[in-house]
Amino acid sequence: MNAEHLERQLALGGIALLAALGSLALGRATEPDRLPGPRAEAPPVAGRWYEAAVGVYGPGLFGRTTECGVPLTRRTRGVAHPVLPCGARIVVASGGREVETRVVDKGPFGAAQEFALTQALASDLGLRGVQIVRWRFSEGR
Repeated sequence: MNAEHLERQLALGGIALLAALGSLALGRATEPDRLPGPRAEAPPVAGRWYEAAVGVYGPGLFGRTTECGVPLTRRTRGVAHPVLPCGARIVVASGGREVETRVVDKGPFGAAQEFALTQALASDLGLRGVQIVRWRFSEGR
């Protein structure tokens, strides 16, 4: 790389940095109470119920070990959640039934899902396909 090419790249990088800083400054000037960037939702609170679209997974994956180190079988009860840590205890409720369970995998495993239930857990709750459930952290977490 020659010196002229390097100088041109540094100049373009400086211009991009100034443009980004100017954009941030203008955003703050027009909306002083709002920080730039997307707003993060508040983290879940123990005891409070939340709603989530969940799906069912398991068939075709039985016999493998989950990302949490749990052997996945037809009898495995748990959830695959993209954010909660392995072993986190939650309560899932649907149709008047409540089941305490644990995060046993990372997921979800399908479109339009916030997390997924193992086939055995979905069966306990009477769920099929993608449905809305209520969930909360377990009191004894």
